[in-house]
Amino acid sequence: MASYSLYNRLRVLSTTLFLLSGLLFWTALSDSPRLWLRLISGTLGLCLLLTAFLYFWILIQQPTHRQSLTTVTAHFIISFLMNFFGKRELNKLFHRCKNPMYHQERLLREIIKRNGATEYGRKHRLMEINSLEQFRRQHPLTNYEHFRSYVDRMMEGERDVLIHGQPTSYIRTTGTTGKSKYIPQIKRMDIIMQFMAILNYVYNDLYQVGPLRKSLYLYVAPEIQKTKSGVDIETGATIAEGYDWGLSGFSTPPAGFKITTLHEALYVQLLFSLLDPDIGSMVLGFVHFLESAMKMLETNWKQLVYDIRHGTLNPALKLPAEIRRKLSEDLARHGADPKRAAQLEKEFEKGFRRIIQRIWPRIRGIHGVDSSGSWPRISQTYAEGLPLVTLAYLCSEAFMCVGPGPKFVRNGYLPLVQQILFEFIREKDMSLDKPQTFFLNEVEKGQNYEIVVTQGFGLYRYRMGDVVRIEDFYENAPVIEFLYRTGQMLNLRFEKLDQTVVLESVRAAVNRWPGRCMLEFAVAESTILSQDCQVAEPDELAPYYLFFIELLETGKPLSDAEKRAIDEELRLRNSDYERLRREVSISHPRVFVVRPGTFDDLKNYLLENTGASANQYKVPRKLRTYAMVDALLKGVV
Repeated sequence: MASYSLYNRLRVLSTTLFLLSGLLFWTALSDSPRLWLRLISGTLGLCLLLTAFLYFWILIQQPTHRQSLTTVTAHFIISFLMNFFGKRELNKLFHRCKNPMYHQERLLREIIKRNGATEYGRKHRLMEINSLEQFRRQHPLTNYEHFRSYVDRMMEGERDVLIHGQPTSYIRTTGTTGKSKYIPQIKRMDIIMQFMAILNYVYNDLYQVGPLRKSLYLYVAPEIQKTKSGVDIETGATIAEGYDWGLSGFSTPPAGFKITTLHEALYVQLLFSLLDPDIGSMVLGFVHFLESAMKMLETNWKQLVYDIRHGTLNPALKLPAEIRRKLSEDLARHGADPKRAAQLEKEFEKGFRRIIQRIWPRIRGIHGVDSSGSWPRISQTYAEGLPLVTLAYLCSEAFMCVGPGPKFVRNGYLPLVQQILFEFIREKDMSLDKPQTFFLNEVEKGQNYEIVVTQGFGLYRYRMGDVVRIEDFYENAPVIEFLYRTGQMLNLRFEKLDQTVVLESVRAAVNRWPGRCMLEFAVAESTILSQDCQVAEPDELAPYYLFFIELLETGKPLSDAEKRAIDEELRLRNSDYERLRREVSISHPRVFVVRPGTFDDLKNYLLENTGASANQYKVPRKLRTYAMVDALLKGVV
């Protein structure tokens, strides 16, 4: 009935507008001596005719029926504007790639003009700098501690410290790998909307999902704090207040994006997306978020089907009264949907392999970042047959790169040269006190580098800790592929095991364990263990790594040969590690299997005890504190 109501309204409205436009055109073409009346009639007739064509086109697109004329109109306008601006910005990006250094020089001049007269700018004589080369010579390489005291003062309310005036917000980093950082921002949502327009255009160009298909966006509203001066402290993914109008393309009503608890947020977002069989895309921050949602679906599908069949909202959900009221009103407005409930029930009873494609057949790809290495597992179960599309390279410090898609770049991202000033340090030089840096036009294809960025919000020659590879060149701009973060590098002696090597080694080892399927893993260095730790070995002279692995089913304990597989795979992939093991300068790894759900306990601990939000959370592959190790030791089987 709800479907008929929307489509019938579209038919009636477009037909009425056609008839009214015809009447106005007849008036405009009449023999009336009043020229002004004929001009007005003709103009209004043309406007009504165009509007009639618009609503007729919307009708042909068959948008999801659980909308009103107002929301479907808003969805069309947002979709049109995102597509228009996304295409325009992507073309600008391609144009800038022809002469990226011109735009890098221009960006530096803009940053100095804006912030050169600040306290920081005067101290570092920014106004004297007139070239990229001089900037590289004059300003030191930095990390966050270089800026922390300046940021702390700005958060107290001081002006013109790092940037002109004051930031409009601060992005709080997760804090799962150390003390939280606070990155100043100016008009963050404007940058996000520009960024999202490009990603939206590229995704739709790749998969042709249609302009009025809704997207499922998995999101938990993070807590927004305030500085003493009243400026917001948020996360990079926070949806700012006042942007409800930009959410019309998602299946969840705006109230659903204000839920601050993971269980309730995922339930509500699944509920509203399940109501729409024509979901066109799935948008995630991190891919492991999808796995959490699918596990919830497996556990709660009967209650979800009940809610869809009866048009209700699970009373057991712990929701604020105002959010529950708004969501319940939306469900009541469109009514129960027993037909859709029956379809879903039938699919769920078959099991959950390929479940995403079975319940949302129009989804062609999943957009997100696989920071934890969980995509291979998800792609073999819930999302079998679907590609993972990662069209952005960004972090709390900067929106750095965009992936324009395989039509233009096979793998990797193009740098946003108008927003970020890039420098690169050779991978082999990263441990030097004053390593040489290279600009975009000085890097070499196939080489690995650590990224250094300068942006307009107060970070100058900032060492990101991200290591990338230059995959190729598009025009004169390098194509960048992310490899790993130096902060997650394992290094007991000088072996420097990066994330890629460790992940490949663990996967290869698990593949040698018959009938085993790995869910998660993390590694710690024995040097962080306390003397009274239950697994401490005071008689062991050489340091060693501790691997914690969560398997789908624990089954019988790992044999000594199976545990040795990780050591053997690491030795194959890192010659320094192999030599240090041969010399017994590093002892063999200790491998612990933890019960299913232990890594969820680690996540809960970190969300409760750090600045992390659910949207930002990434499984820490390197455990940096004993408290993190202890959280996993409690789950050892």
